[in-house]
Amino acid sequence: MRVLRIAAPWLCAACLASPARGADAAARAEEPDRFELSAEGETYIEVFRRALLPGAAGSLVETDTALPIHQYVHVRARDVDTSWKKDALDVELAAYGRLWPGDSQTERLLDGDVQVANVGYRHDGFELRLGRQVRAGGAARYVRYDGLSLGARFGFGLSVEAYAGLTALPRFDARPGYHHLGAAQDTLIRDPDVLPEPTRTGHRLGGGRVSYSAHRGALGISFHEQHEEGELAHRNLGADGRLVPFDELTLAGSSVLDLDGQGIADARLWADYAASQRLDLSAEYLHAEPALYLSRQSVLSVFSTDAYDEAGARVSVRPLDALTVTGGSWVSIYDNEQQGGRGQLALRLTPGRARLTVVGLSYTRLLAVDNGYHSVRASLAQRIAGALSGTLEAHAFFYDEEVSDRSTSTIYAGTLSYAFSRALNVLWGTSVAQSPYASFDAQTLLRASYAFDASNHGEPL
Repeated sequence: MRVLRIAAPWLCAACLASPARGADAAARAEEPDRFELSAEGETYIEVFRRALLPGAAGSLVETDTALPIHQYVHVRARDVDTSWKKDALDVELAAYGRLWPGDSQTERLLDGDVQVANVGYRHDGFELRLGRQVRAGGAARYVRYDGLSLGARFGFGLSVEAYAGLTALPRFDARPGYHHLGAAQDTLIRDPDVLPEPTRTGHRLGGGRVSYSAHRGALGISFHEQHEEGELAHRNLGADGRLVPFDELTLAGSSVLDLDGQGIADARLWADYAASQRLDLSAEYLHAEPALYLSRQSVLSVFSTDAYDEAGARVSVRPLDALTVTGGSWVSIYDNEQQGGRGQLALRLTPGRARLTVVGLSYTRLLAVDNGYHSVRASLAQRIAGALSGTLEAHAFFYDEEVSDRSTSTIYAGTLSYAFSRALNVLWGTSVAQSPYASFDAQTLLRASYAFDASNHGEPL
């Protein structure tokens, strides 16, 4: 009791001396926390049976039925508080697993991989991320690696990023029956288990990016270097930019330079112009040298694939609110002075104000160096009733020159989906196809998609 008598007057005096401080503390206590927490998953059950056409020199190809089951999971948390800073942590995890029932000489019974698993920390414009992550675009193109990345954003539009780590090796590197293309010692080995396991430390990468963005444009410069088995695989320099002279016009471009091969792997330029609410115009140009996409350690990289240039334009018109007509044409020119091209005309119809039906028709013409084809596609998407919807598609290809004694390919597909709730959607799909490589290909798939969202954007819980 004596302690209470002494402490109580002290507390009351503190409250009377600084009422604003007490009010601020109460306001902070009542302020709801902001965070995002979501989990998404998809389960695929597939059944397919293929009757392949005879292989090389008439060799027989066995036909079997497969029933693989895939499970994908993606969990993401953002703006998680720490004891010293609010909204500072981000966590992300993405993984998949697969069950392949039955006796298969090329597939494991159980398989899977972790695609992304990392933790990020943000503080006043700076960001640190550690773990398995993805780097896409620019000089890196697309890589997955285990390591760290650092980033900083400055108030005047400048951003700087750097990353380094060990490459996440693809699962097929250790798949039974897989052989490295071009290596005679690998091809002649009949037991893949005798091949040495890849050493992670020999597969490393690093790079960075500097970018500047403003109201009407942006510019970025990136660098990426990657090693395989301790030897150089890629050393690229990338550049990309965007300019918006006025609201209706966007000009953009990107390029990747192979510093080791001293060549332009690809360069793209494009322009989009919204002439009106019913007319959109676009033009694009591409230069590519496919051989520079390959690793310098791949035996295939020494076989130069002809570079080519492609240029074309596309027009999209909406003569009616429910009708969109899109047409485009592109011309390809190869180093050996051969030419090719492609063109497309497509119609999209959405009758009725509710837009419950979508009808699509398209025609494509392709002229390649060795062959070409005409293709026709028809599609229908329909909201049948309430949460039930479905799609139907038909594709047909007509080749200029026969492929394996066949001049046509056909594909028919359909789906039915039902949304039980905002968190659960179930889809069933099936397809039947015939092509120069399969006299019969039938597949069916059952997919269950579910999502969990416990995000709070400042609302009281």
